[in-house]
Amino acid sequence: MSGVTKRCWKCGAAFICSAHASGCWCEKYPPLKPAEGRDCLCPHCLATAAAQPADARSPLVEGEDYYLEGAAIVFTAAYHLRRGYCCGSGCRHCPYNDVGQSRAEGLL
Repeated sequence: MSGVTKRCWKCGAAFICSAHASGCWCEKYPPLKPAEGRDCLCPHCLATAAAQPADARSPLVEGEDYYLEGAAIVFTAAYHLRRGYCCGSGCRHCPYNDVGQSRAEGLL
């Protein structure tokens, strides 16, 4: 697998990051909310973080993940990208080309 050697920001372990190549090992995990000033996690730390309940991983932030329009909650494109797939609900800011598409299958 081609990629660049990185160090996990959490544990310091070295690993190969192929985020800019198709078929990266990290694509099998749900996208996590980025930690400001931090880079990638190693396979062990990413698996541990992904196993936590979603509400413990990353609470939604108004203005970043969503905004209010009257009584409606409108999710942003950034939120959809972290979620990692199209839910098929016709969301206003959906960045995916086709209903049901995942981040590995392409973006607009």
